[in-house]
Amino acid sequence: MILAKMDLKAVGAFAAACLVLLLSGARSVFGSSGTEAASFLDIPVGAGPAAMGSAYSALAVDAYAPTWNPAGLAFMDSLQVAAQHLAYVQSTDYEYASFGLPFDKPRECAGGVWCGTSGVGGSIQYFGSGDISGLDAYGNPTGSYSSHFAAYNLSYGRAFGDQLSLGATGKLVNAGLAGVSANAFGMDLGSYYKLENNIQLAATLMNIGGQLTFLNEGDPLPLTFHLGGAYQPVSALNLGSELLFPRTGLVSFRLGVEWMPNSWITLRTGYRTDTLSGLSPLAGFSTGIGVNVWGAELAYAWVPYGELGDSNYISLVVKFGETRVARSRNLIKVSHPEKPPVRAPETAPELEYQQLMNLLSDEPVPGEKSGGANTNR
Repeated sequence: MILAKMDLKAVGAFAAACLVLLLSGARSVFGSSGTEAASFLDIPVGAGPAAMGSAYSALAVDAYAPTWNPAGLAFMDSLQVAAQHLAYVQSTDYEYASFGLPFDKPRECAGGVWCGTSGVGGSIQYFGSGDISGLDAYGNPTGSYSSHFAAYNLSYGRAFGDQLSLGATGKLVNAGLAGVSANAFGMDLGSYYKLENNIQLAATLMNIGGQLTFLNEGDPLPLTFHLGGAYQPVSALNLGSELLFPRTGLVSFRLGVEWMPNSWITLRTGYRTDTLSGLSPLAGFSTGIGVNVWGAELAYAWVPYGELGDSNYISLVVKFGETRVARSRNLIKVSHPEKPPVRAPETAPELEYQQLMNLLSDEPVPGEKSGGANTNR
């Protein structure tokens, strides 16, 4: 059984990390209501994660880790960069860029919980509306204006041993509307735990921080607690799931599937319930495809939002090299030279048959003279 194999101390550490994340935001999550600012932070980034129903916190060990789970930076296997363009609903656009840089264990490290890998990362999120036609109270045009929201993030993740990692992201959120701007500081906390080689758990507390204030009125960032898991029943299949506990108290669920039928194609689909309010059931569905060539993946995702329209993702993730730890996992096994086949010796019946044929043909048996007598010289 899996539970019998679990390291109870490591599981306890992960549970404690989840508890710290939950308690640090519990007062805000369960004790407040009302509107939230910078809701663009809830829009998933990356075509791959979006196609999987945004069930990605326990799979974020790539260039998306700075945004999905900073703890995943500690278990990255290479330097990676990512970029995204999202044609969102109602003629809005969402641009994204990120990187993740892992660091190996120190060579002199003797092992133990304090001897783990680490990583740093960063990301930029920009959501823009383009030009909007303004109207006065009587419906008369007053000219056009634009609005935007942006987040600038720096992240760090650190592993404690080979199973548990913790991470944090600091962020500056900026917004502009018709020439008026506002700023807010926030942070994300994340944890990641390898229960087994093919089972991962994750917990994150996203968008902790102050209010985004326009003029004299402000609203808080969209604080949300995520609890996720991932399972790989076979090497070509990833299953992700996630529970969300937002500030509004509307608990939601996400589920995603990723299948790689070969080394250059990845198929994804998913479903989420946090986008269904007032929309058709189709608004929770998502699907996409990725093409892997030369260490890079070009991915597409289709995410419908019911009557609001469809959103279309295009993203690119590029990998550069591998860490020393990753190389040690991927060492080519030394192949043993094949031994030449051993020829079976001639059996006694075969030898007797040959002697009988020689007698019938009046030919001497090898090693004997024609007279049948053996002479020694």
